[in-house]
Amino acid sequence: MHVKLDIRSARVKGLCFHRSRPWVLCGLHTGVVQIWDYRMSTLVDTYSDHGGAVRGVDFHITQPLFCTGSDDQTVKVWNYVNRRCLYTLVGHMDYIRTTFFHEEQPWIISSSDDYTVRIWNWQSRVCIANLPAHHHYVMCARFHPTRELVISCSLDKTVRVWDIGHLRFRKQEAGITQDLLGSSDIQVTLQGEHAKGINWVAFNDNGGLFATASDDHTVVVWYLGNNELVKKFLPREHTDNVVCVSFLKDFVISCSEDRTVRVFGQNANATGYNTVSVMRRDMDRFWILSTLPSCNLIAAGHDTGLQVFKLFRERPPFLMVGGRLAFAYGNTLHHATLQGKTAETMNMKTHLKPPTAISFNPADNRVAVSYGKDGDACEVLEFSKGGFPVPGKDTYYVFNAASDVVFFGPNKLAYVNKDGHLTSMALSDNKEKTLPTTFRCLAVFHGPPGSVVCLSENGTHLYQVAQHSAVADVDIKGVKQAIWSKDYQKVALITKSSITVLTKRFKVVTTLSEPSARIKSAAFDETRDVLYYSTSNHLKYCFLRNGEVSTITTTKTAVYLVKADGDTIWLLTRGGKIITKVLDNVELNFKFMLHQQAFRDVLKLIQSNELKGQALVGYLHKHGYSEIALYFAKDPLTRFYLALECGALSTAKDAAEQLNDPTVWRRLADTAVNFGDIQLSQLCNAKAGNYYTSALQGLLTGNMPVVASVVDSSSDDNFKLQYGLYLEDFQQRIRLLLGAGQLPLAYLTAKSHGLSEVAESIKSKMDPAVAQNIEATKVFKPQESPKPTPRTENWPMLEMQESVFARFLRAPGQLDLLAREEVQLEDTAGTAWDDEDGSELGGDGSENGFAQANGGSQGSGAGEGGGWDDDDLDIDVNAVLTTTEGPQSDGGFVVPSALPSISHQWTESSNIAAFHVAAGSFDTALDLLRRQVGLINPTPLREHMLLLWASVNFSRPAVLTASAPYAVSAHGGSLAGAAPLLPLRNFQESLRAGYQLFVDGRFADAHTLFRDILLQSVLSVVRNDEEKIMLREVQSVAAEYTRALGVQLQLRGTEGASTEALELALYFTHFKLQRPHLALALAQAMSKAFKKKNLTTAARVARRLLELEPPKNKAQQAAAIIAEADKNPTDAAQLDYNDRNPYTLCSESLKPMYKGTVDFIRCSFCLSPAKPTYKGKLCSVCTIAQYGAECAGLQNQI
Repeated sequence: MHVKLDIRSARVKGLCFHRSRPWVLCGLHTGVVQIWDYRMSTLVDTYSDHGGAVRGVDFHITQPLFCTGSDDQTVKVWNYVNRRCLYTLVGHMDYIRTTFFHEEQPWIISSSDDYTVRIWNWQSRVCIANLPAHHHYVMCARFHPTRELVISCSLDKTVRVWDIGHLRFRKQEAGITQDLLGSSDIQVTLQGEHAKGINWVAFNDNGGLFATASDDHTVVVWYLGNNELVKKFLPREHTDNVVCVSFLKDFVISCSEDRTVRVFGQNANATGYNTVSVMRRDMDRFWILSTLPSCNLIAAGHDTGLQVFKLFRERPPFLMVGGRLAFAYGNTLHHATLQGKTAETMNMKTHLKPPTAISFNPADNRVAVSYGKDGDACEVLEFSKGGFPVPGKDTYYVFNAASDVVFFGPNKLAYVNKDGHLTSMALSDNKEKTLPTTFRCLAVFHGPPGSVVCLSENGTHLYQVAQHSAVADVDIKGVKQAIWSKDYQKVALITKSSITVLTKRFKVVTTLSEPSARIKSAAFDETRDVLYYSTSNHLKYCFLRNGEVSTITTTKTAVYLVKADGDTIWLLTRGGKIITKVLDNVELNFKFMLHQQAFRDVLKLIQSNELKGQALVGYLHKHGYSEIALYFAKDPLTRFYLALECGALSTAKDAAEQLNDPTVWRRLADTAVNFGDIQLSQLCNAKAGNYYTSALQGLLTGNMPVVASVVDSSSDDNFKLQYGLYLEDFQQRIRLLLGAGQLPLAYLTAKSHGLSEVAESIKSKMDPAVAQNIEATKVFKPQESPKPTPRTENWPMLEMQESVFARFLRAPGQLDLLAREEVQLEDTAGTAWDDEDGSELGGDGSENGFAQANGGSQGSGAGEGGGWDDDDLDIDVNAVLTTTEGPQSDGGFVVPSALPSISHQWTESSNIAAFHVAAGSFDTALDLLRRQVGLINPTPLREHMLLLWASVNFSRPAVLTASAPYAVSAHGGSLAGAAPLLPLRNFQESLRAGYQLFVDGRFADAHTLFRDILLQSVLSVVRNDEEKIMLREVQSVAAEYTRALGVQLQLRGTEGASTEALELALYFTHFKLQRPHLALALAQAMSKAFKKKNLTTAARVARRLLELEPPKNKAQQAAAIIAEADKNPTDAAQLDYNDRNPYTLCSESLKPMYKGTVDFIRCSFCLSPAKPTYKGKLCSVCTIAQYGAECAGLQNQI
C-alpha cells in the first residue's frame, strides 16, 4: 500500500471522498468536522457546530454541500463554499450513525440508535419517510446506486431491503412536515447469517453486490437479485469486530477493531477471495473506510487520525531498449514498436498484485517481470523472433527476490535478496551468487552493460559486476528511477520531487526540482542536450546546457515518457496505450540555435515571426545577447538601455531623441563619458539641462567656449560667479556682486582690474565708514591665468572585429541573399534525392537511420565528435558548460566584465517580483507579474513599488575624494538574507483598521484600505509555508471585503426604496464577513425587506440574524418580523434572489450566477468571479489583473 496522506488527530468516526476535488471529509469523535486536501496534505476547513461525536459524513455529488450526523441527534447540511451550516434537521431521538445523499434525488438518508431509518428532503427540509422495522440500533443505511431501494443493517443481526419507489411520486404540501411510519415496503429481510450484530453495509459500483460487516469477525458478500439475496463468499480473516467494509472495483476492503485493514481480491479461478494486502497499526483500532474508485484511493480512520493510500501503483512498468518497448499492462506483457503496433504479447500468470518493474534483454528476447518487495516471485519470459512464445521453453522464477530484477548482460540478471544483499544469477544454470558490497542495497536499477545502479541508505552507487565494486557514488537518496541516455553517457536519477542529471561517472550536470508536483518519468532527447520529463499534470523540458526548465503543455492525466527524438516524443498512458506527439517547440529550437551560435538559423526563425513578445528580448538580454535583443526591441526605452549595454551609442542617441527625457539624457551622458565620447556627452548634458556637469566637463577638457556658453545660458548667479572666475570675465563678476549687495567685493574687483570710474561709482553708494575702511585696503593686480590647451576630440577606441550577427544586422540585403541561397540549396537537395534513397532513412524504423534523419534536420549531430570517449578525455562538464556559455568573441580585444551587484543578483536568481522592485528593475518585475497574476494595469502598484524600492536602497554623504556609498538591506550573499520583507503584522494592523472603518460605516475609506492591502500583498515576501498560508488568508479576506464593500457602495448610490437596493442588500449578506459584520449586513437587509413588504424574505434573513446572537434590540426586531411573516408569508416585490439555490455573485454586473446556469471565470490574481463575457477585461476588485487569464500564480516565497 502506498500512503498518500497520514494525519494525526482525534478519533475519526466518519469519512467521505469528494468526487472531483482532492478532498477527504472526516468526522471526529470530538464533534469537529474537517476537510483535508490529500494531495497537498493541508487542512482546508474546520467546522465545530456539533455537540457530540460526528459519525456520518457525506459529500453531495454535484452541489457544494455535505451532510453530517452526530451524537447530538441532529443532521446538519453545510455549504463548504460559504463555510457555514445551512440548516439542521431534527427528528431522531438517539445517536445518528450514518448519513448519505441520494445521487439523483434531493434526499438524505440517516440511521440512528433510535431503531429507525429516516429519509429527508434537503431542499424542503422535511422528513419524508420513517422506516421503523429494526429492533436494535440501526448501524448503517444506504441508497441503492441504481435502483429505488434502501438497505439497512442493525445490531438485531438483520439486513433489510426497502422499496422506496413510491417516494419519487409523492407530492409534499409546503410548510407541513410529514412523519410517515412504515409506509415503505420491506422487500427482503436477511436474518441468521451473522451470529452477532451487523455494523456496516456497502454496495459495489453497479449495485449488483453488497457486503456486510459484523461483530462475529466476518465479512459476507451478497448478490442482490430481484427478490432474493445470494451469499457469495465469507472471508474469515479478522480476529475482532469488523466495523466497516467497502468495495474498490474488484476488491473488498474491510477494517476491524483488531487494528488491521484487509484487502481481499478474487483468486485465479474467480471462485473465492484471498487476502491481497494487510495494513496494521500497533496501537490504533480502525473505525471507518471510504473509497474513491476513479482515483483508486482508500481512506481509513483510526483512533489517532486517518490515512489515505493506494493499493498498487498505476504506472505501467516499461523499458525502452534498442528501439523496442517492453511494458506490462494487467496480466499481459507487450513487446511493441513505437508506432503503437504491438508486435508480440504474452499472458503472464495471474498474481494478486500487478508488476512493478520490468527489465528487457534484447540479446535473447527475454523479459524479467518484478512484483515489488512484497511480491512472491520474478517472472522471466522469452519471446521468439516471430512474435510467439518459444515452444517447449519454461518460465524461470526467482523466488527470493526482494527488489526489482534487472539484466546486466546476456542471460545474466541482478536483484536484491530479502537480506539486502546484491545477488546475481545466470539463467543458463540458475546459479545464484552474492556480490560483495560495502553498503546494504535497498533497490537496483538498470545500468550500462555490465553495470547496475544500486540504491543504499547513504546514496546511489554505480556498481560494476565484473569488478565486484562500486566505480562511482553520489549522495542522492530516495531514488525511484534511473533513466539513461541512448549512448549511456548521461543518467537522470529521479526522486519523488527532483531530477539529478549525471554523467556516466556520476558527476552532476544539473539538478531540477518540482516542489508542488510529483515527477512521473523522464527521457533524454537523442539528438540534443535536452531532458524531457513529466509530472502529475505537466510535460516539461530541461535544457541541459544551462539547466533552464520550461513547460511544454498541461496534461489531464499522468503520462509516462518512453522516448524523445527531436521534437517527437512517445508517451505511455496508464491504460497501456502508446501516444506519439510532435511538439511545436519553437522556443526550445531557438534556445538551441542560440547556444550553438547558429545566427543564420536564429535570424531565419526570427523572420518567420513565430517568436513574439518582450519575453524573447528579456531572455536574450539575460543570457548576454543584448546585440540580438536590440534587433527585436521596439520600445524606445528598451532599445535605449540595450544600446547602452552593447555600446551602440548612435542607436542610444536615436532612442533618447524619441524619449526626450532628462533622465535618459543624463544616463547617455554618463555612458558617453565612459566610452570617451566627449562631444556626445556635452550634447546630452545640454539636452538634460545639467549645466554643472557640462561646465565642469568643458573646464576639464579645456573647451572654454563651451563653458562660456553654459554660463551665459544659466540663470544661477552662484554658478555664474564660480565659473566666471575661470573665464576671467570680471565685468560680469562685478555685476553679480552688485546684484547680490556685495559692494565692497565689487569695489575691490573693479579696482584690481583698473576700472577706476566704476570703482568710484560703487564707492559712492557705500556707507562712509565702510568706504573709509575699504580705501585703506591694499589692492593687488590680478595675475594672468594660464591658457588651457583644448582637448575636444573623442577618446580613441580600439578597433574590434564585428560578430557575424552584427554584420547580418548591418546588411539586411546580405541576410536576404543568404536566405535565398539556402532555399536554393534545399530545392536542389529535394531533386537530387529520390524516394528509394530516402527509404533507408527511417523507412523501416531502424535506430541508425532514424537518428541520422533527425540529426540532420536539427543540425546538431554533425557538430558533435564521436571518436573520443570520457575515458580518453575526463573533464569537468559543468566547468566547460559554464565557461562556454554566452556569446563568444570572434577575435580582438575582450573587455573584462564587472562583478555583478547585489541588485543584479536579485534579478538574475529570483522570480519574485518584490526582489526585482527592490533592485530597481521595475520592467522585469512587471513582466513577472504579467506571467504570474495576469497584470494588465500596473498603475495602482506604482506607489507601492516606489516605497518598496526606497525602503531597501539608501545612501549617505561621503568625503570629497570618494563616491557616495549606496547600500541595500542585504545580509551576506544568500538570497533569503537579502529579502526585502514586508512584515505580516502590518497587514494584521491594516485589517483591524479596515474592520473598524466597516463598523463605523465609512465604507469608501474601508474599500480603499482593503484594496491597498490586496495590492501590498503582491510585493510581499514570505520565508516559510506558515507565513505563506497567513499571506494567502490575508489576500482572501482583503479580496472578499473589497468585493463586499463594492456592493455596499453601489447600494449607497441607489435609491433606498427601490427593488435594486433590496437585492444589493441581500447579496451583501452572502459574503464571507466577520460575524459582527455579517450581523450588520443582515440587519440592513432585514430592514429593507420589511419596508419593501417582502415579509417572507425578511423572515429568512431574520432567522439567519438570530443564529448570530445579535444585540437584544435587533433580536427583538427579528423575532417580530418572523412573527409577522408567519401570519402573512408573502413578498410584495419580485426579486432576482434565491438563497436556496446556490449562486456566485458576478463582481462586475453584481448579478447572481446560479449553479449550473453559467460557467463563471475568475480574476487571475484576486480570484473574483465574473461572467464569461468579461474575459480579458480589467478586474474592478483588484484593478490590476484581468479575468480568465491563465497564469502561473504569484511567487513570493523565498
